Amino acid sequence: MKTPRRLGSTVSPDGEAPIEAANGGGDVLAETVEFVEKLGPPHDRRRELIDDDGPTSLFTNSARRWISAMMADEGIFEPISAGEKRTKAEIHSREKGTLAGLYVADILLREWMQGTRFTWTMGEGSRIDAGDCILTLEGGRHQILVCERIILNILGRLSGIATNTAHWVEKSQIPLAATRKTGWGVLDKAAVAVGGGLTHRINRADALMLKENDLASTAEEGDVGPTRVRKVLRDVPKNSIGAFVTVEVRTLDEALAAAEGWAERMLEFNEGMKLNIMLDNMGPELSRDAVLDIQTRGLREYVTIEASGNIVFEELESWQSSKVDVISTSGLHRAAAPLDLTCIFEGV
Repeated sequence: MKTPRRLGSTVSPDGEAPIEAANGGGDVLAETVEFVEKLGPPHDRRRELIDDDGPTSLFTNSARRWISAMMADEGIFEPISAGEKRTKAEIHSREKGTLAGLYVADILLREWMQGTRFTWTMGEGSRIDAGDCILTLEGGRHQILVCERIILNILGRLSGIATNTAHWVEKSQIPLAATRKTGWGVLDKAAVAVGGGLTHRINRADALMLKENDLASTAEEGDVGPTRVRKVLRDVPKNSIGAFVTVEVRTLDEALAAAEGWAERMLEFNEGMKLNIMLDNMGPELSRDAVLDIQTRGLREYVTIEASGNIVFEELESWQSSKVDVISTSGLHRAAAPLDLTCIFEGV
């Protein structure tokens, strides 16, 4: 059964019309969409995962692969029939947070738990409190017993990432982006977006990133440092760039060479594309120097500037005066504890 475009409805096994949830959960990610569309950096690729029509095929295909793997670990390789014994259950939150992962869990409910009636009482991106009911279920006892832990794992992990991201975003005046160091790939990135962060590139093919190894393998023999950065940027084919292009630099000289080389390219070929310069492990003060250096030379309009590398929540305040356009950190998703959820059966 196809995953619905909107959540917040009761699904009936006998083909009855869906019943809209009381809280209007269909307005998926409305607040997040409004927030991220105001941001300047090119790191918002969320619409590749969830657009105005709901989850994209990239997102749902990834979700189905993860669900199949988790079900296989439980020894389940095909949808579970309802059986004769039916029961009711509810999933509640034990703590406050930001709810994410409904689209993923919804696929599990529809495609693996045949004949189950369920209602999402909260929408994706909802702010929830301890004790809130998220989902009600009525289905086969065996179905729910088999799937409850997987549902809790999905919702707990992705809500934990969304909650942690929202915590970071609340403290930062600079937009925050995820990295490609994810556990669950695009599902983690979607959860970051639910929490108000930016996805960065969805995968390696989505946008070109020239890191140290890329520069070393692409440059001519003998080219190092600023010279290597400038030459590689000048020669990179436009059709290989994708959504945007990022170059990783580690010194002030490399940052300036990247900005100068890209400005020269834009002026010569009139390509109208900004370069994203990633300042790798340069710290707040050196990053600020790099920004000011680029700005003083009249090159700021040709680039966005990203800070990355060993950025932790406890030191986030020190970055607020760095003048960078975006901060990327795996701390949004890799350091996130799952949101504490529980499944309560009727009669317990």
